[in-house]
Amino acid sequence: MQSILFFWNLLLAILPAADAITVWQRRNLTYPTPDTPATNLAFTNFYSKIDALSALKSALGNATISWPMELEYGSTVARVWTTQRRTYPDAVIYPETTEQVSILMQFYSSAHALWTDGFAIMGGGHADFGGAQSPSVIIDLQKLAATEIITNPQKNTLDYAILKVGGGAEAGDVYNALDSTGWAFLGPRAASIGVGGFLLGGGIAFQTNRYGVANDNLVGIEVVLVNGTIVYANPYNEYSDLFWATTGGGWFGFGVITNFYIQAYPDPGEVYVGTIAWGEDKADEVFKTTASWWENNRNPDAFPALLYYFKDPTHINALVPIKHRQFTLQLNALYFGGSQVQFNETFGLFLKNADSIQFETFSLKTLQQYLLVNYPYGYNRLFYGKSHTNSTPEFYQSTFAIYKETVNDVFPGWNGAGPTSNAETAWPHLTSAHITLTSGEWSNSNTTEWMYTQDRDRMMTYLRGFQSGIGEPSIFDYPNYIAPYSKTREVWGEENFKRLLGIKSKYDPKCLFSRGRVPATEACVLKGLSNTSLD
Repeated sequence: MQSILFFWNLLLAILPAADAITVWQRRNLTYPTPDTPATNLAFTNFYSKIDALSALKSALGNATISWPMELEYGSTVARVWTTQRRTYPDAVIYPETTEQVSILMQFYSSAHALWTDGFAIMGGGHADFGGAQSPSVIIDLQKLAATEIITNPQKNTLDYAILKVGGGAEAGDVYNALDSTGWAFLGPRAASIGVGGFLLGGGIAFQTNRYGVANDNLVGIEVVLVNGTIVYANPYNEYSDLFWATTGGGWFGFGVITNFYIQAYPDPGEVYVGTIAWGEDKADEVFKTTASWWENNRNPDAFPALLYYFKDPTHINALVPIKHRQFTLQLNALYFGGSQVQFNETFGLFLKNADSIQFETFSLKTLQQYLLVNYPYGYNRLFYGKSHTNSTPEFYQSTFAIYKETVNDVFPGWNGAGPTSNAETAWPHLTSAHITLTSGEWSNSNTTEWMYTQDRDRMMTYLRGFQSGIGEPSIFDYPNYIAPYSKTREVWGEENFKRLLGIKSKYDPKCLFSRGRVPATEACVLKGLSNTSLD
């Protein structure tokens, strides 16, 4: 069985960002960190992996080390969303405190030469680039998942609560903690996605149209450096470069973030969701309506996504029925707060001539289940996207044609809440954008190379040409959706990437954080580990 392919076109921002300002530009906040524990692990010579891990176990105390064939080990491997990225390490370690992460980093600084591959740091295990997996050791942060609400006495814009979110928290952990508190946060759109990786790659949330991307709402981070030192970084202290690097470049490995401090927002209350579907025969009409909507809508409480579907009829888990081998267009239309009347006013053009319409209401806690059903574990998959500043009916027709070709060959601006320049964050996102996201999953591993080739040579090539041909300002791709073949300049830009290289060299001079995307620092190049450069 080959199952479920979607293509998304997702609106990120709809209002101009001329007066944009990030939360951290308004709020200079400092929070305490634990003292760095003293150990002798960084000065010990180990002669074998077993000897080293035994000493580590003694130093960690109650932290668990799990081995192959053990239940906890297996649960970590199973949490890796993309099947082709799964690895089977020598051990999985589960720290429960920031101090234990410090002990781990002191150990790693000394014992790293015993392993050919670098240790991996795992949050939710959702990212496709492989940074959370390693055949050596995985440090699974899932037990560092607490959410604390740091409230303020007043309720004006500058006094919203700050959330302290553990580096191993998944979205569902935070939504559950905030339920019935009156607060919400800019988090991932499915429960099993790790908050850490989501924030480090930018963070497009359900309410990004109103409040901007998630990492523009950070005010500080607690970080364990590769030598074990525990520090607090914000834009105003001596670790401001470290904070900057995590605003879209955090995957390159500068330390282990054990706590994020991010501004909360008032809970919007009910979320109105419409699932609207059309058959392929109405594609031209849908594409015209969609292009017009993107051009004219100015409502920051609306969050739509247009999807192209193809489903195996023996494994239907869509939100609306899909006929045998039929290409289907579907709009997931979300409206935060307000009423059904306001939803209808905003998305009314899409309701005409639809083949299927389903209305539901959710809270933020339950909303993440809306999309989760369409993203099961246990499949090979693509989850790669590219940004662009415009869309036209012809654009949709072209991407839909590439999508159909791929499937047929398998089956015989931020509403004023953002940076004021592209240099202020590691990921340049001054210009608001659409994203065309390829999200596919398949059970036959022989299909994998074909899917990569089609996405790289057909879809990405078309999208790159489309953007260069419309004469719009430079646009940069969303880091959480980049592919192995994405171009570095098109994600971080030349100047920002050069700055990231300098920060990586400063905080990880031996290139010990070397899983997933590894930038071309001198140490990483000398070790033959680099896979990301400006060339």
